[in-house]
Amino acid sequence: MACVVAVEELLPQLAGLRIERVEAGPEALRITAVTSDDIPRACPGCGQVSQWTHSRYVCHVADEAVGGRSLVIDLSVRRLYCENPACPKVTFVEQVDGLTERYQRRTPALRRVVDAVGDGLHRQRESPGPIHQPRPR
Repeated sequence: MACVVAVEELLPQLAGLRIERVEAGPEALRITAVTSDDIPRACPGCGQVSQWTHSRYVCHVADEAVGGRSLVIDLSVRRLYCENPACPKVTFVEQVDGLTERYQRRTPALRRVVDAVGDGLHRQRESPGPIHQPRPR
């Protein structure tokens, strides 16, 4: 019997994207997705909303593991023109809430996990005493 579940139900951060392919390997999951051309985005420089597409490119975003497998999202995003002639930014790349952040190759969720691990390691290093107890013989 087949089980049919939408990817967006399992991974809500992908809601609103067009899922083109899902590849499941023994070590990793790879999802290919595309942003919608119909959603206007605000310029980070001036806040002006734009839908005027300059080009598209694919960014590879690491996300939290699923079922013990790493997850990579190959996401086609738009580079948009800012429609405000007074704005110093001529073009900008759209960001997807909950999935992408400027200059990041990790989702916000995975960044929080990595930050928490780093904080834990820092606290462990700063705490007095040995990191691990020697085994009794």
